[in-house]
Amino acid sequence: MRAQDKSNLVKVGMFVTALSIVMMILIVAIGKESSLFSPKSTIRARVFNAENLKTGAVVELKGLRIGTVEEIRIISQQEVEISLSITSENLNWIKNDSMVAIQNAGLVGDKYIEIKGGGDQSPTFNPEKDILAAEASLDLKAIATKGGNIADKADRIMTKLELLIAAIEPEKINKIVNNLSTTTENFAKTTAPMSSASQKMDKAMGKLELVMSRVESGPGTAHSLIYDDEVYEKLRKLMGGAERNSVIKYFIRESIKKAPENGN
Repeated sequence: MRAQDKSNLVKVGMFVTALSIVMMILIVAIGKESSLFSPKSTIRARVFNAENLKTGAVVELKGLRIGTVEEIRIISQQEVEISLSITSENLNWIKNDSMVAIQNAGLVGDKYIEIKGGGDQSPTFNPEKDILAAEASLDLKAIATKGGNIADKADRIMTKLELLIAAIEPEKINKIVNNLSTTTENFAKTTAPMSSASQKMDKAMGKLELVMSRVESGPGTAHSLIYDDEVYEKLRKLMGGAERNSVIKYFIRESIKKAPENGN
């Protein structure tokens, strides 16, 4: 074989190999993102901590891959803004009250963004003005840190307590315990009469309640005086006005008539 033919054969082999590699890359890319050539929309989300999320990470909605993370940047001391590139056809399923959460793919897998929530009656997300908020998450690192701080404080308190107890003589400790016991007994004796008085008051209130119930339900004079308008009007006429004078005069005349009879 001539040298020229060998050279051409090598070139053809290299070209076929390069073409095969490109085809494999395209197949992998299409396998990872089936909607590679679909129209895209960019939406924004804000979280408190990116939690080691990387650009290119997957964006999921209801368990389906709908896009990727385009950009991650810090915008303030409290917030990190994440730009998400998603397929436009899925934008209708995102609401303006939807939220995002940074999840793990498996126990130690890569981080990804999950879009969740949103009311059925809520307006559709508007990429021009709406921003997805972060869902409240359980920060295990912060909890572990706080737990460690609490444990340290508890250990210091116990150490100081042990030193304090060790500095007190045993006899003084017994005296303190006895004084506390005596104080408790005296307090119980002091509050006993108050408890008895409270019980008597409860009984008196119970009886008064029965009387009031009896007056309200009737019958009886007290019930008639309070609830019967006719009795009230008669009593009012008896106690006041010209009719009262007539009644008094009647009783006086009757008394005078009966006076001679009593004398006999």
